[in-house]
Amino acid sequence: MGVQACGIDCNKGREMGCQSYCCRLLVRLTEAERQPTNDGSIAKGFVDKAEDGYCIHFNHQNSSCNIWDQRPQICRQYDCNTDYLLQVAITIPFRNIVELVTRANDIDITKENFVHVPHTNT
Repeated sequence: MGVQACGIDCNKGREMGCQSYCCRLLVRLTEAERQPTNDGSIAKGFVDKAEDGYCIHFNHQNSSCNIWDQRPQICRQYDCNTDYLLQVAITIPFRNIVELVTRANDIDITKENFVHVPHTNT
């Protein structure tokens, strides 16, 4: 069974070329998801990124999430089929989010021409 978000088959999406785009986005944590600090400072409101720009929970060996069952709410709600940058990511190779956003300014993909990552049949 493929990795899924909002019923999307993420493995099928990677076969289409999405390059695990959503795993490179800034993941903001809800107030309830933030881990309290020991020193009374404000709790961090986002998930850290690795040096390569991917979420620290991204498993490069199988392109999946190491905390899938406990992933943040925003990851559970994300729908790549409505995200313009995913369309750019499928169309144009990129190395990092900054490059992707820059390239998105040079391409125009209408909603009628969006490539849709299929939903699972379950």
